[in-house]
Amino acid sequence: MGAMRAPTRLRYQLKYAGMPAGEETLTLEKKGEGYRMRLVADVALPLPKTRQEWESVMDARGIPLRYVERVEGRGTRVFDLEFLRDEGVVVGKDLVLPYVVDYHDPLSLILKLGRSEEATLTFPMVGGRVHATRLPDTELAFPWGKVPVKVYRLRPGVSYVYYDREGRPVKFVQKLGQHVFEAVLLEAFEGEAEPERPPNRKRRRRKR
Repeated sequence: MGAMRAPTRLRYQLKYAGMPAGEETLTLEKKGEGYRMRLVADVALPLPKTRQEWESVMDARGIPLRYVERVEGRGTRVFDLEFLRDEGVVVGKDLVLPYVVDYHDPLSLILKLGRSEEATLTFPMVGGRVHATRLPDTELAFPWGKVPVKVYRLRPGVSYVYYDREGRPVKFVQKLGQHVFEAVLLEAFEGEAEPERPPNRKRRRRKR
């Protein structure tokens, strides 16, 4: 298994209880010596409809320096954390925690798991820990063919993340109540986007 390269853009179809529930896009790009990962999702189900934007700025090791989460629906909720390792604190709105370990956020966790071959991992998070257990490798069927994948189960809760050989997450599964929420890869783009070309303008001849 490889590691997801920057820049990469991944587009997913969302499903809730087997029904179409919107789309999301996950991007990874270089930022200085580190990385920026961003997820933008338009979620139709479960109600209410929401637009979610998550962003993680990480160092070269993939450890977060800042994490921002914005959810817009019936209201707007913003969650903003700065991980100040040199100062020894994690700072957020009405929150100051000692920086006693290298914390992760939901996006840095996705990047780390894609690069890992370990059987078990524990991720310190603000507010708790996430435990990841690797399950037997399997295959997933996509419109372009079968893809070998590695699988991690995340606890607490019931969540699974599937990665292809390039370390890209190709499917997310999460149990929400009695139903299952899924994000399934539709298409992937790697490399710098081609610059837009200005439209050709015909020169007008001056009238003499």
